[in-house]
Amino acid sequence: MTSRGSASPRVPPFGGYEAKTCARAIHNKHDQTVPEPAYQVPDDLQLLFDEGNRHEGRVFEAWGALPVSPVNLLRFNDDKAAHIEATLAAMRAATPVILGGRLPDDEVGGRTGKPDVLVAAPTGGYHPGDVKNHKVLKAGAGARVSTLANPSRDSATLIERAVRHHEGDALQLAHYWRMLQACGFEASTAEGAIIGSDPEGQFFLTWYELNAPTYATFSRSNGKTLRSPLDRYDHEHAFRRKVAAVAVRRTGSPDDPEPLVQPLGQKDCEQCAWAPVCVEELPAGDLSRELRGTLSVREYLALRAQGVSTVEDLVGADLEALLASEYADDTTNVHGRAARLLKAHVSAQLARDGDVLRVRPDAGTDLPLHDVEIDLDMECDLDGKVYLWGALVTTGGVSEFRAFADKNPGAEFDIARECSDWITTTYPHAVVYHYSHVEKTQMRRILGRDVTHYAGTAADPDRWVDLLPIARSCLESRSGLGLKVVATEAAGFKWRDEDPGGRNSQLWLEQARAGDDAAWNRIVAYNEDDVRATLAIRRFLRENCAP
Repeated sequence: MTSRGSASPRVPPFGGYEAKTCARAIHNKHDQTVPEPAYQVPDDLQLLFDEGNRHEGRVFEAWGALPVSPVNLLRFNDDKAAHIEATLAAMRAATPVILGGRLPDDEVGGRTGKPDVLVAAPTGGYHPGDVKNHKVLKAGAGARVSTLANPSRDSATLIERAVRHHEGDALQLAHYWRMLQACGFEASTAEGAIIGSDPEGQFFLTWYELNAPTYATFSRSNGKTLRSPLDRYDHEHAFRRKVAAVAVRRTGSPDDPEPLVQPLGQKDCEQCAWAPVCVEELPAGDLSRELRGTLSVREYLALRAQGVSTVEDLVGADLEALLASEYADDTTNVHGRAARLLKAHVSAQLARDGDVLRVRPDAGTDLPLHDVEIDLDMECDLDGKVYLWGALVTTGGVSEFRAFADKNPGAEFDIARECSDWITTTYPHAVVYHYSHVEKTQMRRILGRDVTHYAGTAADPDRWVDLLPIARSCLESRSGLGLKVVATEAAGFKWRDEDPGGRNSQLWLEQARAGDDAAWNRIVAYNEDDVRATLAIRRFLRENCAP
């Protein structure tokens, strides 16, 4: 099918994202009997896309300034044939680094693709690379990285960090590797690199071994087994090709083939363009529709196989019996499956009762009231730089808000010191509260060694109280325990802004930095509501979860 509505049974080649896309979304895209919904990318999601493009631009710009002299082929983006020919010519010339290329379509394998980066191997051929605006390293050791100045895989060195192994990243690299094989330009070893957003201020190529057993997956014979990125990709790509091949044959006639996959609620539905004509069409009370990302696709399918497909089914189910049934056999690769099933059982109870969260029956926490309490919340830009600290001081039942802010991304140290000095000198005996570890982590990062100036004072991050673990010990929820969920559903708090959210605030910051004063005022008001929400949660916990 070359366009929606065509009767042709041909499935067009897949790009690098299809193997990690929901299989039912693949079906919907190729089934002309499924109405295509009107869809506009939400502003906050578009912001992430735009920042991803800016991140790629920064990487390419940094690379272009180095002696390695990469060739940038993005100028051919609007002419597919010329783009492919320019990429082939660059590979034939053994160009060390090719940016923004396009590989020839793999007609046999059903693949098309434009790898962000192609890195030449000393023995011939190329390794694929992709630029991602997220962190690819974590605590640990064993990651192999190379620099933009010397990007070859053979130049990679071991560092005291570990690879996060984002499966989606690995699947994309595997896709481009198969395309390199199809056109005869693959390197001698199956490896690819991701250029992420860490470490701060630098760009590294973090290398993935595409044949290394990495991901725990279900195995009918062994329960679970480790499979390589290439194994995972080949399986997911082939399955989705089959799904699409059935979908393009459906025309609305009585003898249409049955879809290979049915709608199933999952986390991806929250941002999927097909949700209105897919998961939202499931019957009311369908377990996956109501609980979405609480369980994985495999867990939902395993429950359906045991006759548990609705909220009421799971509420009435015997969990021990389920875990002793074929459900357990079908979910052997799921880490912590018993705890996950119990969480889903609680979520089903809440969904049945029309509740989002509830106080745990055994809840009990001691949150003593202090003479001076400060609720603290920070805002950061798309680069992770903190530009605002909001503090709500409550004493004698009266609360007063103060903001320490500067739109300039280079001012985060100054405003962190200003906020910390203010706490120490003005409210030396205050107790500081925040919601989740982020405020504490960011303050430590920004102040660095200077954080020792505040040791033992109210501004010492080690003395701050994180309310999230306390909320987690006291509350059960089917929508997570984020600040907005708990403040709204438990404490009855309402934000003044009609569309509050961290991503949206980053969009407002872009507008504020461009001179929009109203956008800046909106950010400050949003931050003030965040700290007032933290106070509302604390009051709720004191009133409802006392030991």
